[in-house]
Amino acid sequence: MRVLGADGARDGGDRPADGGAQGLGDVAVLRAWAAGAQAASAATRARVDAVNVFPVPDADTGSNVHRTLAGGGEAVAGLPADADAARVARAFAAGAAESARGSSGVIVSQWLGGLAAAVGAAADLPAALARAATAARSAVPDPQEGTVLTVARDVADHAGTATTAGATPADALAAATAAARADLGRVSACHDVLRAARVVDAGACALLVLLDALTHALRTGCAAQPDDLDLSWLPETGPSALPDDAHGHGGSGAFEVLLQVPSSPVDGGTAATAPAVGAAGLADALRGVGDAVAVAEVGGRLHAHVHTDDPAAALALVAPGVREQVVVRAVDLGPDGGPGIVVLTPSPGLAGWYATAGAVTLVVAPGAAVPGAQVRRAVTDAGSGPVLVLDAAGAGLDERALARRGGTATAAQPPVAVLDGAPDGVAVVACLAVLAAAPGAGEAAARAATHRLRHRLLPASGDDAGSSAALVRAAVDQLAAAGDEPQAVTLVHGGDVPAPVVEAVTEAVRAARPELEVVVVGPAGDPGWWVGVD
Repeated sequence: MRVLGADGARDGGDRPADGGAQGLGDVAVLRAWAAGAQAASAATRARVDAVNVFPVPDADTGSNVHRTLAGGGEAVAGLPADADAARVARAFAAGAAESARGSSGVIVSQWLGGLAAAVGAAADLPAALARAATAARSAVPDPQEGTVLTVARDVADHAGTATTAGATPADALAAATAAARADLGRVSACHDVLRAARVVDAGACALLVLLDALTHALRTGCAAQPDDLDLSWLPETGPSALPDDAHGHGGSGAFEVLLQVPSSPVDGGTAATAPAVGAAGLADALRGVGDAVAVAEVGGRLHAHVHTDDPAAALALVAPGVREQVVVRAVDLGPDGGPGIVVLTPSPGLAGWYATAGAVTLVVAPGAAVPGAQVRRAVTDAGSGPVLVLDAAGAGLDERALARRGGTATAAQPPVAVLDGAPDGVAVVACLAVLAAAPGAGEAAARAATHRLRHRLLPASGDDAGSSAALVRAAVDQLAAAGDEPQAVTLVHGGDVPAPVVEAVTEAVRAARPELEVVVVGPAGDPGWWVGVD
């Protein structure tokens, strides 16, 4: 086994014939790096997850960066053989941005975007690293020293010093990462949250692993494998206790929202509604509704992330016809948590409810074509067990294609089932059934509940609480009488129903049918009321 150690030294038999003089303009190096980054991040994700306390202690930085880099690697693998270095670098960055998870994934994709721009401009290694560090910092409206942003800048500075002294690109990067690694504890201690938790920054760890993979590619022209890298410097355990102010720099918010916006004008208008125009404008607007904001501009698109208690408010910052690939998750589920549910909904107002139920939620336009890769990504994020996809948006999903997690289907992969043609009310009932079911029985429980379900759409009655209550109560009575032994009532109201009317209807139904469990959610995209009894 040949190991790249903390000082960058290697067995001389691994050096290319030119003494390691390849740079970022070498296509083979970039392709090898993209593949090696996937392997290295997969091998280190658990250790990086363990030290993740900033911006929120949700133990997912390593997993998020790995999935981000995997998307970049897949994009590179799909390029034609004659693609030049600039195209490969752009594909790595764009694929990572398209697959970015969490604020860490957005920051890494922005770093890759800066590096890709430098490769396209034929910049040398120190200049490319400096441009990448600047780009990463620009993704965060409130840059925090002591984090990955500081380490990215320091690596660029160290590489510049080594290059000036005559080092090859491989040796300069090895020296730079070794110096940053040696200084990581001191740098992280400059951040109050990390210092209180007595851990190093998880994002910085992930970046150093990515740079180790690049060093290996520069030295050998081959993709790094875990045995090629010295990973002993990574912490094996997380903090024994979290500081009281672990969220003090932007980690609050029960939900994580990811969305994309074209960064160029659309149909003669702006890409986003004012004030969220451009990366800086969108970042500032998102800061008004949440924390842990990051916005990367890569491949002609803005890739945004925010933690918020109000996903609908975050989505309202961007025009419905412009926002794309909107994903909403509960922060406390972690990278692989939840009951195995994916929901496609046309209702931004229900995204938070679905996420609270444990679903990976995609907010899409009604009847719009949804890229299969986007849904497969959500299926992957929903967990490693069986996944039920609830299509309340009428996207017309291919169940067999969704089963191919990572692009291929194997017998070892848990099944993926699709319940389509289900409006939001039916999807709500299905989610409740999954949550109440025994482990592994979620799909059967959801199908049984929706088979029993009797439902009806009702118009809104304006501000007249009495008329609305009478209308909904009558519908509940009729639906309950049409079946055997009803157990529950589900009411989904539209955004046109005033809050006092929602409260009055809920109280009236519960008073009239105390034997039934009554669940009320909203606002849905459709007006009026959806009433379901099962």
